[in-house]
Formats: sequence, C-alpha cells, structure tokens
Amino acid sequence: MRSFLALDVGDERTVRLIEEVQDKLRKTEADIKLVEPNNLHFTVKFFGEINEALTTKIINSLKSVRFRPLHIAYKGMGVFPSPRRVSVIWVGVEKSCRDDLFNVANTVEERLKGLVRSDRRGFQPHVTISRVKSGKNRDRLLDVIKEYESQAFGEETIMSLKLKKSDLTPKGPIYSDVHTFQFGVD
Repeated sequence: MRSFLALDVGDERTVRLIEEVQDKLRKTEADIKLVEPNNLHFTVKFFGEINEALTTKIINSLKSVRFRPLHIAYKGMGVFPSPRRVSVIWVGVEKSCRDDLFNVANTVEERLKGLVRSDRRGFQPHVTISRVKSGKNRDRLLDVIKEYESQAFGEETIMSLKLKKSDLTPKGPIYSDVHTFQFGVD
C-alpha cells in the first residue's frame, strides 16, 4: 500500500480560511490541483509502497512513543521549490511551533532507522494546499500567494499522528487511516 505518516489539520476555522484562499487560487485560472479540505495535513514521513509486514513493523516501532500534544498556529503561504518554478503551494506555521513539529519528525526518523529509507530532503513543516501542473498564469498565482504570505490561518492542538494509506484515483488521492498514535502528556 502507498502510505505516509501525517498530522491532520482538524480545526474547522483553519480549513475554512484555507478554502477561501484556494478559491482565490482557482480564480487565477492557473493550472493547479487543489488539495481537498479533508486531506489537509503535515506529511511527517512518506513511505511510498510498503507491504503488510513493514506496516506492522512501523506501527510496532512507533506505538511506544509518547508525544506531547502539539499546539499549532498556522501562518503564512509559500511555494516549493521557488517562485520561478512553482510546483507546490503551502500554508506554514508560526516559528514558535516549528521545534515541536521537528521533534515529532526527528523522533519518527530515529525510531524507523534501518526499517525505511531516510528522507534526504529532510522535514519541512508545511501543509500543501495545491499542486501546480504548469506555468500558466504563474504571475497571477504569485500575486495571491504574496497577499497571504503573512496571513494567520488559525490555531489548534493536534492530538495524534496517523499512518495513512493513499489510493490514487483520476480525481485525486483518497486517504484512509491505517493506525492512529494518540498523543498524551508524559
């Protein structure tokens, strides 16, 4: 199964604000594919295709980890890899939240060392809100992104890390939860 570890965006107000921005992005008539509101998340670790045995090993390696609940303040918009060649549009987080997100990603990486390949690019805390398929109307797209580069999108406390399965369809990916690792205070 194609899978990844994620922290879901669950705050309804944040999702609504992101949808409003996505609507503005859509109106630029750029060649984009918006992320469905129920699919908004931070990707902590992408695995790609893994079998049932590896899935079980991943779950067993992470189920004893006790993360603290994560307070997230969503802020700002940007692009990967650069404004000259936009492929991903994202919403970021306040600097004060980054250390806790990096702690989760680094702990996951450490626990899964030897089981799965390390990500050479490293973890970048962001929520992908759109993928860009071509350079069509790029300047109009960048104008919207610039308008929201410092925008606050809300706050929430994330209480779990999820192992998700991704089924690719012509209409976009369908995500389903395989296992939930609940956060608690230690």
